[in-house]
Amino acid sequence: MSSASAMMMTDPASRQRRPRVLQVITKLDLGGAESVAIDLIGALHREVDFGVFGVFALSEQTQVGRDMAARLRDSRVPFWDGASGNFKKGGALVAAWRLARAVKAFRADVVHLHTEVPELTYALATLLSPGLRRVGVLRTVHNCELWIAWGRIGGWVTQRLSHGHAIAVSQAAADADCAIPTRTTRTRPTVIYNGVVAPSTSTVTTRAPSPVRLLFAARLVPAKGSDLLPAILASAHAGTTRRDVEVTIAGTGPQDAELRHDLQGIASGWTVRMVPPIEQLGQRLGEWDVVLMPSRFEGLGLLAIEAFMAGVPLATTTAPGLAEVLPPDYPYNAPVDDAHALGGIVARLIDDPAAAREVVAPLRQVMMTRFSPEEMVQGYRQAYAELAGGGA
Repeated sequence: MSSASAMMMTDPASRQRRPRVLQVITKLDLGGAESVAIDLIGALHREVDFGVFGVFALSEQTQVGRDMAARLRDSRVPFWDGASGNFKKGGALVAAWRLARAVKAFRADVVHLHTEVPELTYALATLLSPGLRRVGVLRTVHNCELWIAWGRIGGWVTQRLSHGHAIAVSQAAADADCAIPTRTTRTRPTVIYNGVVAPSTSTVTTRAPSPVRLLFAARLVPAKGSDLLPAILASAHAGTTRRDVEVTIAGTGPQDAELRHDLQGIASGWTVRMVPPIEQLGQRLGEWDVVLMPSRFEGLGLLAIEAFMAGVPLATTTAPGLAEVLPPDYPYNAPVDDAHALGGIVARLIDDPAAAREVVAPLRQVMMTRFSPEEMVQGYRQAYAELAGGGA
């Protein structure tokens, strides 16, 4: 646990009026679910008393994690760590025990669980401390492929937490949650789209005609299609005569070493570099001409929304959760896993990025309306108030 006790000093009278919500995330680091939790705290910390529990205790924080920690400190939000050991070899029980203690220490009215690892940890915590069953539970379903490699555990966890309320970030995510087999009938999750802050118009820039800059920004994992990047870039390179191309691959993950090897010499004449995750990326997307998103599935394509808000063309797939973001007639998408087709789309965008910007320009306002932060905040404000048994 960090210096939580010193940061929990609030007025006792206001404490009685305000819901107390403990956000439970996998870790304080890059991730769509983690970003949603931090954004909710930023928007509602004057109405709701928040705490944060990270299931995985990190020995070293990334710059993104340090930025998140700073935002929590600025809002005087206490933070607890879970377990640093192997999660499947005892770490889950350690994290569950620490989570149970954190819920009691914080006197939470509502425990807000983001993704499967926090859900499993809290389900175990309710076994270790049965009194936690009296605390309100809110699950946010952030993906449309759930409990991968966990088998029946997902069904047990979902059943264990079925007394709570569920919110899904997309219709595809709601479908996935409904498909989890449980003994009791559950209500379909309420769909609340993640809110995305649009970049200011001053950051929606007109790029110089050369070089053409291409960005992939995601975890280097199969779900994000990072293993397809060598084939996509090879196809794109073969499909255009332009050699003034700079490719940035921003992210970390288990495919890092293999990807570095496979990218060697893949696109002669192009500059291809791998870098850590980029801070405040949504406000910087105008620095690129094309965003590449070869995902196999998404809970909701946040990067796609941010790219359209920034006026940047997106080369992408029709993956579940991502297709929900795209207009029905969007011209720059390909089937999932079709690296050759996606490479051809990238080549078209490289050949004439200015024309592609004109195609996506009208989508800025569409995205701002559909994915309004105010709408998201209001949805969660209401959920917290109902679960806490009072009004925020």
